[in-house]
Amino acid sequence: MKAKSLGLAVLLAALATSALAQTQFSASSKCAKPDNSQSIEVGDHPGHMLVIEKSSCTWSAPVEMGGFKSTGYTSVDTVDAKGATYQVHGYAVLTMESGDKVFARYSGTGTMKGDIAAAEGTWSYTGGTGKFKGLKGNGTYKGSGASDGSNETQLQGEYSLPEAGVAAKKK
Repeated sequence: MKAKSLGLAVLLAALATSALAQTQFSASSKCAKPDNSQSIEVGDHPGHMLVIEKSSCTWSAPVEMGGFKSTGYTSVDTVDAKGATYQVHGYAVLTMESGDKVFARYSGTGTMKGDIAAAEGTWSYTGGTGKFKGLKGNGTYKGSGASDGSNETQLQGEYSLPEAGVAAKKK
């Protein structure tokens, strides 16, 4: 009886570990000046602006998941800027070399010094297509901008794919 209970405990622990298995990664991207940007002054305080923008970005060190690398992404975000500080909330659509898409959302805070921005925050996957359907994961990011409107971002995080996605790994 004791051996049977121990065997069951080991099996349950193995299943729990595989169900929770996360793969860690880091990546970095570069975005040129936003493709589209609209800003509106709120008018309640000097320097209070709401901004919506869309950017196309490339990877200097791509995200790698399930044997595939990301090839680029677009991001759309809203920025609530109050003087030298801001909050950002947005969504990203990553394109993988398989042609599948990966969806994420992010939020964070930042500061401006002149034309130079710095931001940090958190992100999480919201889903994907094909091999990335059922994707889960989250992490953090830190970014810095340049006076020309471009920016660089470093990502840290972890992900897990459903078994079907892992089994469909590129050969």
